Amino acid sequence: MKLKEQSPKYIVADAGYGSESNYRYLEDMLPEHTALIPYSTMLKEKSKKWKTDEKKVMNWDYFASDDFYIDPLGVRFSFNTYRERKDKNGFVRYLKEYKAEKYNAKQELVSQSVTKSGRVRLIQINPELEYFKAKQKMLLSSKETASIYARRKIDVETVFGRMKASLGFTRFMLRGIDKVRKETGILIMALNIHKLAVRSRKE
Repeated sequence: MKLKEQSPKYIVADAGYGSESNYRYLEDMLPEHTALIPYSTMLKEKSKKWKTDEKKVMNWDYFASDDFYIDPLGVRFSFNTYRERKDKNGFVRYLKEYKAEKYNAKQELVSQSVTKSGRVRLIQINPELEYFKAKQKMLLSSKETASIYARRKIDVETVFGRMKASLGFTRFMLRGIDKVRKETGILIMALNIHKLAVRSRKE
């Protein structure tokens, strides 16, 4: 509850936090806030190499009316079933599985529909993650919200840079929330003392 009252309108983080579980939590628990968190492959997807990679399902043709994909080889992947996948933290992802159609209209085997071992090709799509990815693309393409996200590099990254370069701080030495808070306090004091020392030299 405190988080809802104190958090700013925008919640900004780098791509390391762009996971489905984080997106879902922010949307469900903090709907009044706007998350500006790119996902891990967001920048790569803009490259020519990514856009021309025929193995990427995002480059295939999708037909929403009948819910099927056509890959660059002309193989049709029709919806097969729903799947659930649980990670080590207990978070459940809900996937849609599509199966390559093994035979064409003439009941002839489509060789590209099977793997070298003879198994029918399958793909899995995560609709919820795709929704969150599309939302982040839209937000981070907007002039207003993109400028807010850009400020993160100025407001946050420079502080992290000073911690590493000036103080040699790369990881916490203690464990536990209370101990880490105290260590953080000492770290911030050290940064402020460093700033004062630099300023006094200039004066």
